[in-house]
Amino acid sequence: MSTTGPLSRFAADARAAVGRDERLILLFLLLLSLAALAVFLHYTTLILDGLPDVIPSAVSRP
Repeated sequence: MSTTGPLSRFAADARAAVGRDERLILLFLLLLSLAALAVFLHYTTLILDGLPDVIPSAVSRP
């Protein structure tokens, strides 16, 4: 005897929808973190390129 009434079918459908939504949220967070990493690396290289060259510590004396 099966007890698959409308309430249990509704609960199963709700669990499936939540699982799909969680995957979409995780995908969105993954794409957002990749975009943030790209922006961070872009501005890091932009700042590092703007720094002056390192002065050599060993000065040749005559």
